[in-house]
Amino acid sequence: MSDTEEIATERTIAIVNARVWTGDDRRPWADAVLVRGARIVGIGSSAEIRKRAGTSAVIVDARSMMVVPGASAGRIATGFPANLIVVERAVDGVPAAPRDDEIVLALEEGAVVVDRDGMVS
Repeated sequence: MSDTEEIATERTIAIVNARVWTGDDRRPWADAVLVRGARIVGIGSSAEIRKRAGTSAVIVDARSMMVVPGASAGRIATGFPANLIVVERAVDGVPAAPRDDEIVLALEEGAVVVDRDGMVS
């Protein structure tokens, strides 16, 4: 398989309508994040991420839930590994590490490892 074919077959997941804590002091919050394969490829508004996702992407409506970086990631940034956790609580400041019972969806390098509510089909 060529690099082009591999990129074309990677799963794309767009998490929209979220409260994304990026961990970046310049832009600590966003509404959506776009994952292609094992990497984060976009962070921004829900409208922007939906448009960039394409028709074959899995769209996850986070329903205003919070998205935080996985333990090993530290922050959410374009080009970083797609280690993301969606939790049911909203936080205005720097979020604390989520408890297991708060995790609704978890991605490790783009692979779904927890999907408590069937958000990803």
